Amino acid sequence: MFDQAQFEKALATPRLRQPLPEFLPGNRGGGKVRVLTEPELNAMTRQWFVDYERKIQYYDEHGIDVRWTLEWAKKYWWSWLMRDMSLNSELYTPDLRYKDVSSFGRTIVGLDEFVKYNFAFLDAIPDWRYDPLPGQIYLDLTPEGEVRIVVRYIGSGHWTGPLRLYPYDETAPAIYATGIFVQCAAVDRYHFTADRRMYEGETLYDMLDAAQSAGILPRDDSWLFHALMKSTKLLGTLRNIRQRAPLRHSK
Repeated sequence: MFDQAQFEKALATPRLRQPLPEFLPGNRGGGKVRVLTEPELNAMTRQWFVDYERKIQYYDEHGIDVRWTLEWAKKYWWSWLMRDMSLNSELYTPDLRYKDVSSFGRTIVGLDEFVKYNFAFLDAIPDWRYDPLPGQIYLDLTPEGEVRIVVRYIGSGHWTGPLRLYPYDETAPAIYATGIFVQCAAVDRYHFTADRRMYEGETLYDMLDAAQSAGILPRDDSWLFHALMKSTKLLGTLRNIRQRAPLRHSK
């Protein structure tokens, strides 16, 4: 059974390949961004759980019991950090529905597909770790008793392999990286059934931010980025020509 000792052991286990850069060396504007070290990430995660427990206590004082979400969050965080899927039946419904920026608007259906999608990121970034940002969790309870959670977190790791996009297998388009260290934020939402398992969710993040931070896309103030943006004008022109062509033939 999962217990606090397993959670503490996961926190104490180093994940990130060393050494880390002092600053993110990518192409994102706004100047250099300092990299959060692994001890800082661990401290941040610990603080998140302390803050969340205080939030749960506040709900307790108002007669609302959501304490089970703390245990769920620990199991959820632990399973991805440890790459251990043994608790999946406790965390998710078999017909879980999930969306991600990388699914291009499609819904990932089923627990097996959800795991495959997550491991696309873990395979591309082997030392990838998730760390929730203190204070940035939002709880919503519907009149029908459904619990919904939104949380913002940071992902960190060295992007060394191809990141396969939907459908996350050998047939999928992939983004190839250069082994650069990345650290970027995302937002997740989770919806839970009455038996306290996630049945629907979504991950949202800025794909431009991720690609520029990883050095894949050029800076927004570079001539190359401006050229790429201007190329969209050509695509629009070609689309208008194709749309008008049937009208000319019909005359």
